Amino acid sequence: MCDAHRDKANSLSESPDGTNSLASNDTSGDDTLDDFFIDRAIDLAWMAAGKTQRNPLVGALVVKDGRILGAGYHRKYGEDHAETIALERAGETARGSTLYVTLEPCAHVGNTPPCVDHVIESGVTRVVIPTLDPDDRVYGRGVRMLRERGISVDVGARADRALLLNMAYFKAKLGLGPAVTLKIAVTLDGKIASRPGKRDDITGSDARRMVHRLRAVHDGVLIGIETFVTDSPQLDCRLLDSVDPPVPIVIDGGLKFPDAHPWLDRRQAVILTAEEASKEREATLVRAGARVIRCRTRGASIDVAAAVAGLHEHGIPSVLVEGGGKVFSSFAEAGVWDGMFVFVSPALFGPEGVGLADRVVGRKNLGARFAGASLLSEDIVVSFINAKTRSAVLERLS
Repeated sequence: MCDAHRDKANSLSESPDGTNSLASNDTSGDDTLDDFFIDRAIDLAWMAAGKTQRNPLVGALVVKDGRILGAGYHRKYGEDHAETIALERAGETARGSTLYVTLEPCAHVGNTPPCVDHVIESGVTRVVIPTLDPDDRVYGRGVRMLRERGISVDVGARADRALLLNMAYFKAKLGLGPAVTLKIAVTLDGKIASRPGKRDDITGSDARRMVHRLRAVHDGVLIGIETFVTDSPQLDCRLLDSVDPPVPIVIDGGLKFPDAHPWLDRRQAVILTAEEASKEREATLVRAGARVIRCRTRGASIDVAAAVAGLHEHGIPSVLVEGGGKVFSSFAEAGVWDGMFVFVSPALFGPEGVGLADRVVGRKNLGARFAGASLLSEDIVVSFINAKTRSAVLERLS
């Protein structure tokens, strides 16, 4: 096992009773292949974004001799879990195979029977998971039950990507507060717009669909008032089927948001404003259907940590920050984020383009730990996890 995966496995190895019964007990697997198949399972899991309610996104693959024999993902709340679908598709060929699943198989009766029972009956001889399930009804039980029946279990492969897949779920179950994800799209030369005040479609359709999946797994999506005025964004999930849109949130220190807008009467938009903002403007927006949250300021800007706390208090515990550049930078520089997705287009905007400051993504003290990179047609999405968040989650899991 390579050092990186050994570190992950060790961080997840101690069980609640202080033993090491959850430590990885099998080193026969190929780390590179394990990473590859867990990555594919994570890609599958994203397909159900916005459809599993508070249940986590989960994908699973049944693999033998490098061949995928069955694949599945938890499609919708109340329906079969990923492991069950993948194993049923593999049928008898699952005997002697490896099951790759993005979260510890459940060991309790809920809307569906325990997945561990199906795994044991299938004849699978090895299970690979990135992390334990933080749900008290599952935590460690699934792994122990599998091992008691002689099934080898490895814990730790691609843990960072798996945490990003279900960050809000992990933080909520572990009592770690609200979850914040940053998203930005840049050109190959690091530009976020072709010129000031211009709206540009930087990435292609596959990348935009992934952004809609990110929106679908968050309670709210946040932008600044300048982006609202320049882009007139919809901030919905229209590229996905039957998925409710998140609550639109706008940082607007001067309450410039218009009195009439579809977000007000249809989606209960939230306006984050300064403590000293006009009470008359607030009353007007509230009558129109907005929710206004006053936040303390740091200098001339809204304190983003206070903003996130206020959103949490108002029933919005997970937020996707979409920008623009100033808002993205304010969250990144303050360390108020858990995951980050940077979409990189092959386009070049040249010297006239608006750049995303190097001090944000490139600076050493940002605390960003590389989690993975994926090709989305012509674009690349690079993901990062906040090192402090990662440490806090893994410490609680251990």
